[in-house]
Amino acid sequence: MLPVELVNDRFYHLDTCFCPLDAKTVLWYPGAFDRYGRKVIENLADDLIAVSEKDARKFVCNAVVLGKSIVMQPGSPALTRTLEKRGFTIYPVNLSEFLKAGGSAKCLVLHLNRRVSKSS
Repeated sequence: MLPVELVNDRFYHLDTCFCPLDAKTVLWYPGAFDRYGRKVIENLADDLIAVSEKDARKFVCNAVVLGKSIVMQPGSPALTRTLEKRGFTIYPVNLSEFLKAGGSAKCLVLHLNRRVSKSS
């Protein structure tokens, strides 16, 4: 585990500016990180997709990723095309009311882990 520092007050939590899409692809807003943090991320991810400041302010990195499906705030056509070229399917959901509170799709998810017994 390597620490990274956020330096932009608009991006107060890692999931507002960084989103792993699969084992090699990362969606991120570089302007949220200090120089060291950018280097760490650049050295760890094979396929970095940088988002614009405009898209970052819509919290597109605060997306829900399920395999090759991504649920995210709409209104980023260039980013959508980029992701679709990499084989992802985008499901745009208007979460503008939640943006006012400082979050988006990922903030609205509750992960439940279900243990499966060996006898099932």
